[in-house]
Amino acid sequence: MPLVLDDFSAKQEAGFRFTSRPNCSLSARGRKAVFWTIAAVTLLIATVFAALGYWLTLPFAGLEIGVLAWAFETLGRQSGDFETLTIEEDEVRVERKRGDHQEHFKLNRQWVSLIQVKKQAGGQVRVALRSYGKETELGLFLTDEARSELGVKLQSWLKPGR
Repeated sequence: MPLVLDDFSAKQEAGFRFTSRPNCSLSARGRKAVFWTIAAVTLLIATVFAALGYWLTLPFAGLEIGVLAWAFETLGRQSGDFETLTIEEDEVRVERKRGDHQEHFKLNRQWVSLIQVKKQAGGQVRVALRSYGKETELGLFLTDEARSELGVKLQSWLKPGR
């Protein structure tokens, strides 16, 4: 699933806010329509072959539709995922939802350090906040380029004296 940057707010005097979410190109209604179209075509083809004497196609068609239903259900559960980073005055807040798991972090801006690591040439970029000996990775739904851009923006926002 391609990942995209949803919202990259411009600098504001009061603070910085960044939100990202996975690119879910199909709505719930669209997912249902695509699923039932594929299921109907698969069952139609399997039924024709079963009528011609190739009855073994029916169980495999049912298995295929079952796996497809599982995949679409998994996609549906991920459609509400997001990650929000807010920097206001002396507070850095990270809110994240992945599936049924939600996380909320509040960090002191003076004690937060930014970690940016690019793993080898052409490798994955990692951006994280470190405070009190714990790291919180950011940009989980972003491409490497967008994650690098986020790191540059955060560097300017987390400088001392800002």
